[in-house]
Amino acid sequence: MNTFKQPSLAAYLEGDAITVAEDGRAEGIVLNARWTHEDGLHIVEWCKGISPLGQRRAVLAALRAAFGASRDSKSIALDSDGLHREAYDALRHSGVLTAQHLCLRDAWAQQPDLWLTRDASIPHAALSYAMTDGARHPRRAPHADGVVYARDVPGFGHRLTLHTASVAQDLEHLHAWMNEPRVNAFWGEAGTLDAHRAYLERVLSTPHVHPLIGAFDGEPFGYFEAYWAKEDRIAPFAASADFDRGLHMLVGDTRWRGAACVAAWLPSLVHYLFLDDPRTQAVVCEPRHDNARMIDYLKQHGFSSIAHFEFPHKRALLMRVVREAFFDGRHL
Repeated sequence: MNTFKQPSLAAYLEGDAITVAEDGRAEGIVLNARWTHEDGLHIVEWCKGISPLGQRRAVLAALRAAFGASRDSKSIALDSDGLHREAYDALRHSGVLTAQHLCLRDAWAQQPDLWLTRDASIPHAALSYAMTDGARHPRRAPHADGVVYARDVPGFGHRLTLHTASVAQDLEHLHAWMNEPRVNAFWGEAGTLDAHRAYLERVLSTPHVHPLIGAFDGEPFGYFEAYWAKEDRIAPFAASADFDRGLHMLVGDTRWRGAACVAAWLPSLVHYLFLDDPRTQAVVCEPRHDNARMIDYLKQHGFSSIAHFEFPHKRALLMRVVREAFFDGRHL
């Protein structure tokens, strides 16, 4: 499994004090800051040598604590006097910091380097096209192995990670989950271990599908398939743009069911897809039309109902969330 390409930054809020530390270690403290609703975020001191771009990441992490404590705030004022000029310019260039010294929540939440594990300097795939089963679509970059996304969920008390599914690591979990009657009622994939091995190998060899395992504190709880909609079977029904994504979702471990758990993993999963490629403007899914609980969860977390349609195996409801609505809706 891959490791984080740069130190993970944890931010802790106690009273009006925010501490930002590398990998959550006390000896790794890089920033002490102060935040209040009235005065915004103030840099108190940098606690160790840190590069200008490291300062940018530390401010983003501090904002994570402040926005987490102020769920209704669309912006937080920043006293930028303690920032290196390059860090200041990077925050301005990325759209996080305005000329009025306000940090915008929707722009902050679209910065990938707090949550994605890949090196932020690696460029996205160049735009060129291919044909798959008569559909013209952008060539897709290969997905990374190992952990691709990590998030400490405010108020939930657990760390969520998404990693690329593998036969060696995840087959037994997938086999057990697919044979749960509750899961099989919607997926229809109950079967033998060999059948599920073949299923996962087939998905892993399908270029437009990225199979993911969700875990809380390292404990796997669900299986998700993120797909590029343009070359998927949903394309005729969804009028998909080149970089629209789609989702299939399965929570297998009953310990992690319920509204509080969904509120942790569902917006995180959508967040990952929007961060993975900034050209993605919409995420779609197609729950069975009578899966009322899942449809309600999707609506709670930004999805809108578009239309019913007929798949060969089910009557489905097309649902969609667009980038602007997701981030403006403060679903994180």
